[in-house]
Formats: sequence, C-alpha cells, structure tokens
Amino acid sequence: MKNKRLWILLGGIVLISAAFLLLNFRIAVSDMQVIPRIIGTKLDHYPDRLRPNDKISLVLAGEGPLVHALQNALMEKWDKARMGQLELEQERRSTYPNPVLDVQVGRPDLVWTPFFATCQFSIRAKYATNGDPNFMETLDATQIYLRRSDPSVVDLINEYEGSDRSFGLISRLGYHQYLADYFAQQIIDVMKNLYNIQDPGGG
Repeated sequence: MKNKRLWILLGGIVLISAAFLLLNFRIAVSDMQVIPRIIGTKLDHYPDRLRPNDKISLVLAGEGPLVHALQNALMEKWDKARMGQLELEQERRSTYPNPVLDVQVGRPDLVWTPFFATCQFSIRAKYATNGDPNFMETLDATQIYLRRSDPSVVDLINEYEGSDRSFGLISRLGYHQYLADYFAQQIIDVMKNLYNIQDPGGG
C-alpha cells in the first residue's frame, strides 16, 4: 500500500513537472521595466500605407525559444494589423526586394521556475522601406533623426532594454510567450505610428 502511494506521488510530480515544461500557460503578476529608444527618418509626411497584400521581409537573428516565440507572435499580430504580409527570410542578405523588418534578439539572461521567472533582455528592430537594413552601420549614437538623400526612403529603429520579474504559476513556454507578445506588440505599435494607423475606435 505504501509503495502504491509512493508511485502515485511520483507520477503526480512527473505530470506536474511535464505540464510546467510543455504546456503554455501563465497566471502571474509581472513587473516589466523597459527603456525604449526609437529613431526614425525625419518625415514631412506619413509614408504610403502598407496594404494587406504587400510583402515585408522578416529577418530574425538570435538563439533560443524566445526568438521562435517572437516570430510566431509577430506573424500573428502583424496579420491582425493588416499591414502587409510578413515573409520570414531564411538567410540574411545585404538588401531585400521588399521593405524589411530586421529584428535582433540579444541572448536573454533568463531564470525560470514554475513560481518565479526573471529576464534581462535587449531587442532591436530595424525597418527600411527600401529593403536595405544596413543604415545602422553609419548611425551616430547621438542622432535624434535619420537622414537619407532619397526622401522616399523611410528607416526606423526601435530598441528595448530592460528586465522583467514575474510571480505566480508560470510554465516555461508561457513565460516566453508573455515576453514575445509584449515585444511584438511594441514593434507593431511603433509601425502603426509610422504609418499613422489608428486602431478601430481610436482617436
């Protein structure tokens, strides 16, 4: 009888551990501290709207499950925003035939447990309407605006550095999903502002 209870207890521990490792859920309170930095081309007017069938090349750099979660979150939220179709590029190139969104995810300093998780992160998203994301190479760190000789080209950089602390019931996948959803929404909100897109019901 005692052995049977022991096996039931061990089986329950295994199932609970598997749930926190394999399922996607999060019931938690989070303290997100972020320092954003946004630099863009100085505009005289908003660029032409992206239409739902316009293609945008998506380049993702980084390693680990956060990158995969961010890819999925960006694809889903971008589709809902109806600002063209993101197409994931498998290889990095010097230029792309479409506008390009180049997202670089620094290796996060992440600690996860089922009841507490913390992460220090650094993410940079570059957007170029002419498909050339290499404008960062000549960027002066003190610049407020980007300047192009071609006024039809719009470049945009948004960077996020900071940390998060979450307490509650948090699966490993759920924590990565939470971080990915947050950053995907930040990137899309900046893009909506660039194209002066108002959410339904917004002012």
